[in-house]
Amino acid sequence: MSNNIRLGIAGARFGERHAAAFSKIDGVELAGVADLDETRRTSLLNTYGFEQDFETYQSLIESGNLDAIVVCLPTLLHERAISAAFDAGLHVLCEKPPAVNESEMSRIVSSAGFCGKTFMWARQQRFSPEIRNARDLVTNGTLGDVYRGEASWHWGWWPFANDNWRSNREEGGGALLDIGIHMIDSLWYAMGCPDPVEAMASSHSLFLNDRVPDPDVVAEDSVFGMVRFKNGASLNFSSMFFGHVSGPKSHWGAPTEQFIRLFGTQGSVDLVKGERTQTADADTLVESYASPTSEDEWFLLQAQEFADSINESREPENNGKQGLTLMKMLDALALSAKEKRAVPIKATRSLDDLFGGL
Repeated sequence: MSNNIRLGIAGARFGERHAAAFSKIDGVELAGVADLDETRRTSLLNTYGFEQDFETYQSLIESGNLDAIVVCLPTLLHERAISAAFDAGLHVLCEKPPAVNESEMSRIVSSAGFCGKTFMWARQQRFSPEIRNARDLVTNGTLGDVYRGEASWHWGWWPFANDNWRSNREEGGGALLDIGIHMIDSLWYAMGCPDPVEAMASSHSLFLNDRVPDPDVVAEDSVFGMVRFKNGASLNFSSMFFGHVSGPKSHWGAPTEQFIRLFGTQGSVDLVKGERTQTADADTLVESYASPTSEDEWFLLQAQEFADSINESREPENNGKQGLTLMKMLDALALSAKEKRAVPIKATRSLDDLFGGL
């Protein structure tokens, strides 16, 4: 009997990046792929050698032929797909954001704890040398006391159809959950995931408001915010879908500009360029601290981490506790923008925080 992990992928569009990575991991078999689009799922079936294809994620899960699943569905479907997977005894890797809000994420983490299955949420950028090495520089004290993070990701224009789920806040869309999460997590993870205590934000729907079919559920097209941490450090970020900027194109086709930097008492690091800067009076040292690799390599390392965490029965790098704290920050930022006030955050420190009220 094979000890390989039999893996399924729900959602073939972005799931192709995961399929390409897992196809190179020893001990993983691509058992099934699901997508409503027959052409898309057939393409993955033929390209990566999946054993079966299914129209729905439910059929894939109910096939009884899997050990684990990668959920690449719209954010609104994440919790129900993960719940179905846990009910079927599967390990889960879920695309970001892992849930629409803190409440959903809390139920996901609780379910993972009860059923004893591995839960990992995907964010391949954590496996880039620019971010991983920056985290090491923070941990070993090279940067001194890290007290500030700043990040921005601005798109030149909206590359999606006006009725795309990303324009609907009820379906997990918006500049905060779709692209702001990247800026926040890059800084937070590199800083060592300190406990957040307070968030403040403002948001706008200046462009999408005139485009979406139902303006009552329109998501924000820009968001600007700050998170303060228990250790005294803070981060601020800026994310915009309609930024009127030029720059390298994202995989969706829109031009973008991006900036991510950490500041410490002994130096700063640019997490986009992979450079460390240190100044002393008139002297400035700028040196590379990371050798760039392709995003395909980040996906490969992420896939290997998921497989290893299953085989070794341990918490993965991107674990549920971190995912829950991240969702707490995102919820607090959204509430702050809505109510125009600072919002306190209580970080999840242990499983007792999740199960204590049961």
